[in-house]
Amino acid sequence: MINAIEKLKQVNQNIWFILIFIFASVFYLYNINFSDIWIDEAFSKALVRHSYGEITQLIKNDFHPPLYFFGLKLFVTIFGLNDFTLRLFSVLGILATILLVYGIGQKVFGKPGVLYFCLLMVSLPMLAEYAHEARMYTWGSFAVTGTFLFASSFLSSNKQSDLIWCMLFSLLAAYIHYYALLAVFWANVFVSIFLFIKRNNQFKIHLIYSLITFILYIPWFTVVLRQTKKVVESYWVPALNWQTLLSCLLSPFAPKIYLPPFLPLAFMIYGLILLVIYRNYIARKEKQGLVLRLSLCMFWCTILTATIISLLMQPVLYMRYLSNIIILLLIPVTLFFTSTKNNYINRIVLAAILVFGIKISIEGSFFSFGPYQQSMNHIHEKCPEVKKVFHVVEGSAGPFAEYDNYDIQNYFFKPEYTSVYTNLDVFDNLIQTGSLGKALQEGEPFCLVNFPIMPLNENNKK
Repeated sequence: MINAIEKLKQVNQNIWFILIFIFASVFYLYNINFSDIWIDEAFSKALVRHSYGEITQLIKNDFHPPLYFFGLKLFVTIFGLNDFTLRLFSVLGILATILLVYGIGQKVFGKPGVLYFCLLMVSLPMLAEYAHEARMYTWGSFAVTGTFLFASSFLSSNKQSDLIWCMLFSLLAAYIHYYALLAVFWANVFVSIFLFIKRNNQFKIHLIYSLITFILYIPWFTVVLRQTKKVVESYWVPALNWQTLLSCLLSPFAPKIYLPPFLPLAFMIYGLILLVIYRNYIARKEKQGLVLRLSLCMFWCTILTATIISLLMQPVLYMRYLSNIIILLLIPVTLFFTSTKNNYINRIVLAAILVFGIKISIEGSFFSFGPYQQSMNHIHEKCPEVKKVFHVVEGSAGPFAEYDNYDIQNYFFKPEYTSVYTNLDVFDNLIQTGSLGKALQEGEPFCLVNFPIMPLNENNKK
């Protein structure tokens, strides 16, 4: 009889998860093509037109590892290259993370807890935002989450299979994004210190696996050093100040632009995190310390490391990079739900988080970069004599080149004396020039474009 009841509960839980997963799939696909692609997405689109070998060479001149672009190249080769498939690959990244959480997270949070975790993921606006961008952030989040789950499972089970999976996800993260690399680095430091303090015989095995993982990363490590030098010489991230730190802490709850009511959601999430920390370390009423400490270590040590680098070398702390680690903020919140026995309180708090989070995400899905495609159409229709368009900022150069369906040639104006870095070499149909005179004939009409990234609205659609 007891076994039958347990099986029934498991069936009910699986049904609930299927419903959550279906909702998440529809939710993340909603309005996926509303926005024009912007410069970073245009970069991704242009890059995957090249061969794998060319991608490896071109990405060395950028500031990212190559694995996401290899995966995207394979995906669009199978399903076609267009704006939808580019962004669909990012949607699959977050859906894969939900599946991973449900499959492995039961070992960490228990069966009810893992459903809370999945619902919290759907309620986080930053995840919805980057599910709509052809960038590596959802897959970085997937790798970081996998590392956290298997590290937590290993610390409680002592199973080498969990440790092997932890190292595999760590390697995956390192090849996807450098913030993901920082997060999994601190995860493995945490595991190593914990095993050493507990005098666990797995300590040496973990060190061996860590060494193997580093050896597998060596082929790219030399590139990392070269990219680090370029970052020091020139990088676009603004200077570190209190506004930068505040924007990083608030950005998970306000996608694209600060939309009301993101502050209540931020207060709820951070309030619950502080409450869980109080329960565990001050009141000592809960014993969730290991999982909680690991999540806090991975998240805050990553931010601290980026902050120190920003102070000592070059600013690298930027809000969208936190999307690789943002799911870690949900760990303490999940622990709140698993430790709170009052279902009435749980339902009210969860409903409030879901309502605010989903509302903000839906509003954010109506934000668009641009107008890029409309501008190219306008030039072609209203100024057919213009065959050359000159850009003075990367933000317009890449997207205009991608939306050029006419016989218009796009140029990027980069003065020969400047040392400012650009990653526009991936655009085969974009010409970089240091002089307008060299590209124009006397009396030849042209268009000069100089506008920053802006939201697309009804006024500038016309």
